[in-house]
Amino acid sequence: MNAAVRAAALAAALATAGCVTANYGHTSFGEPVDDAAFAALVSGEATLADCLQALGAPVRVFEYRVGPTGESGMVLLWSWRDEAGWGIDVSSGDDAIPGSVSFDAVSTDLPGCVLWFGPDLRLEKARKGTLGDLLPRRLRPSAAGEG
Repeated sequence: MNAAVRAAALAAALATAGCVTANYGHTSFGEPVDDAAFAALVSGEATLADCLQALGAPVRVFEYRVGPTGESGMVLLWSWRDEAGWGIDVSSGDDAIPGSVSFDAVSTDLPGCVLWFGPDLRLEKARKGTLGDLLPRRLRPSAAGEG
């Protein structure tokens, strides 16, 4: 959506609004992974224990590449955020027009890093960036008995 369309939509929302509220929010969780510690992890050499010692406890752990005999690796994920920003809430003043719209300027992509380990628990690869770029899109697993 280009800037002119966004401005027109905002102007229309404000013109019909019964209540416009500005807010300031701050979100903070986790600790950023140390760049030097992350860079020191060498694929093919670092073990799971080495990585946990260097980076601390991950936020999430996922099963990875399950083999035909049940062996699998794992994916470890670290994420953090420390952001602040302004937002606007717009709601209708007319009971016949229920609803509200909210907008905030705080980022929707979490910074983080992801480490992939094979069944031998040796580091296969490590990536740092935004989680939306690092992780594959999740798909709903099929229910038992489907297809």
